[in-house]
Amino acid sequence: MASIEIQNVTKRFGELTVVDDVSMTIQDGELMVFVGPSGCGKSTTLRMVAGLETTTSGTIKIGDRDVTRLDPKDRNIAMVFQNYALYAHKSVYGNLAFGLKMRGTPKQDVDKRVREAASILGIEDLLQRKPKQLSGGQRQRVALGRALVRNPDAFLLDEPLSNLDAKLRVRMREEIGGLHSRIGTSMIYVTHDQVEAMTLGSRIAVMKDGKLQQIGAPLEVYDNPANSFVGSFIGSPEMNQIQANIVIGTGGATLTGDGFAISLSDEQAAGLSPGAVTLGLRPEHLTVLPEPSDDAAEFRLRVDLVEPMGAQTLLLCREGATALRVLITRNDSIVRGDHVALRLGQGRYHLFDSSSGRTLKSIDAKDI
Repeated sequence: MASIEIQNVTKRFGELTVVDDVSMTIQDGELMVFVGPSGCGKSTTLRMVAGLETTTSGTIKIGDRDVTRLDPKDRNIAMVFQNYALYAHKSVYGNLAFGLKMRGTPKQDVDKRVREAASILGIEDLLQRKPKQLSGGQRQRVALGRALVRNPDAFLLDEPLSNLDAKLRVRMREEIGGLHSRIGTSMIYVTHDQVEAMTLGSRIAVMKDGKLQQIGAPLEVYDNPANSFVGSFIGSPEMNQIQANIVIGTGGATLTGDGFAISLSDEQAAGLSPGAVTLGLRPEHLTVLPEPSDDAAEFRLRVDLVEPMGAQTLLLCREGATALRVLITRNDSIVRGDHVALRLGQGRYHLFDSSSGRTLKSIDAKDI
């Protein structure tokens, strides 16, 4: 096991910069998730750690070793790919054993390590089958097992569940989390799925356009996004972001927008300047009041869409330029065309700079 240090790493393809001066440290035994939209540079960063891509500049260390210019085979890492990359003509046993045999591992040790990995992953009964005889989940377990038998310093997983159906993804996500807990080896996991990132990562690194936007524990990033992109990308359903203005008058500060006005205390308004901002509100932090005319409401909107989700109901509400997604406990009585009164419930709302997107302030709704 070992820590991984990525120091000022940049990758360019000609004039195109796909990873831009990224720095972070993955602690020994940590499960770090790189998350972001397609093309953000997360897989390229992972491939540079693996040695499958060369860095344009910067340094990569695994443990105490500078591996920046080492071949992949000399880095003592194991990588799990999106497409499994199994040998179709070999049995499961043959796939698990192949890398060990190529390294000259004694036959007895090969057999021991293959069977130990198969036991951990629950694929002992599959050892004599060929990949074409396996389901997608079983193939992914074999791919994980092939990495596991090597006892690497770190595991690198590049979108390993993207070819699986939604139900199987959840099950395999649980298995990968459990595997990491049992073996305690450093892992870097790449995904575009923020739910996977939130549920798996000890920490998550959010990337956009080749740049690292924020790094931290999942709930820390969720509660305190560094900018409007992180706020909208982390969290499901997506954070509402609406245009507003900070108005400071003799009666204090007010946050105004199309159809709403929220009074701010002196403490809440401290450090803010008058002008345009983006207001970020998470759908689960809004509450539907019993009466549409309730004076406690911050918003009064028309329901444009109702999406039943079983235990919860998602509403799309709109009035003028203000549109909000609202996630509430199941409610069968609200229908399209109704008018609802909304107020800020437990949670936080965020004020972002309208130009740069950086977070100006996060305020607890309970303080309003």
